[in-house]
Amino acid sequence: MNKRIASIDVFRGLTILAMVFVNDLASVTDIPIWMKHAAEGTDSMTFVDLVFPAFLFIVGMSVPFAFSRRMERGETHRQLWIHLLVRAGGLVLLGVLMVNMHDLNPDATGMSRSTWMVLMFLCVILVWNQYPPAAGIRSYLFLLLRITGLVGLCVLAGVFRSGELASPGWMHTRWWGILGLIGWTYLACGSVYLLSRGSLSVIIGSLPLWSALYVGDQTGALAFLGPVRDLLWLGGHVGGHASIATAGMIVALFLRSTPGTISARQRIAWMIILGLFLGIGGSLLRPLYGISKNMATPAWSLYSASICCFLYAGLYWLVDLKKIRAPFVFAEPAGSNPLLAYILPDIFYGLLGILGITFWSDELGAGSLGILRAVLFSYAIVRLTGMLGGWGVRLRL
Repeated sequence: MNKRIASIDVFRGLTILAMVFVNDLASVTDIPIWMKHAAEGTDSMTFVDLVFPAFLFIVGMSVPFAFSRRMERGETHRQLWIHLLVRAGGLVLLGVLMVNMHDLNPDATGMSRSTWMVLMFLCVILVWNQYPPAAGIRSYLFLLLRITGLVGLCVLAGVFRSGELASPGWMHTRWWGILGLIGWTYLACGSVYLLSRGSLSVIIGSLPLWSALYVGDQTGALAFLGPVRDLLWLGGHVGGHASIATAGMIVALFLRSTPGTISARQRIAWMIILGLFLGIGGSLLRPLYGISKNMATPAWSLYSASICCFLYAGLYWLVDLKKIRAPFVFAEPAGSNPLLAYILPDIFYGLLGILGITFWSDELGAGSLGILRAVLFSYAIVRLTGMLGGWGVRLRL
């Protein structure tokens, strides 16, 4: 069953909208504590701590649908693995570039941080834009644009320098960035899906293993993987995040079940049951490490996945069963073009830096005015995403 399910697009669009909002809100001062990430060591979470998990959840939901569409087009298992590795690698690459751009040393690099940022994102658009089918000279033009973007990224990476001018350094992985973490999660969950051939029972069985991976990492049971652990935090960046995306995969498999074997209301019931079990699991594991987004603890991961199950079940009932879609149409451009919507704010910030405009933070960076700024900015980014999409700028990674 690969019929378009409208609630998935709505959920993705609302999630991207919320992500743009909370990212812009992060620089605003004098706002309520629940509008910021929960402080370190507080064993709590706010709605802001749920935005990234919601995106991981929707990434998991996309896996069964994306791979099944490719299989229906006749792609082999080998081609599916290549697609998985290329897409995950692209996300990790973008994550590393975005993490490092804030550490750029202008004097050592030879250009300002803002200029490097804007040029990097323009190259990203050239590389990953979904150009329309074309023949003849237009096809060569699109190929030239893509090659130009690739060369541009290589040049920008080559000139990049961080640290002190006397002894500048280059890029480093650090925490991989949001897109990088999504890439590692997509690789982990996509691998389980392909290895199990989309088996619902195997994917459900992998859920507790992701939490066990976190516990094993914390207790030192994975110490023998020393070099790997130095490169990638297996417990949180794989175990914690993959458990959220796996819950999304399970929900997607409920939706893809053969028509007639399970009704729409039964699908909702299974989503709610899954959400309840995830919530119970989070409660049982909470005493171990508490709730912490930064530490990607099992309690935070399972609570987040549980809430996402309930939220999506409500959207599925509202949008697909009751056909109430109009209130969410405004967010759809972000849902259909999420990567563009995600990078547009950084392009905007970079342009402000190039032009030397500071009113955004100086005059609009505090209290209710700052909150209003974030609301209007989020809406504007979604509208701009829709407009650019209409002009042919649609990123696919």
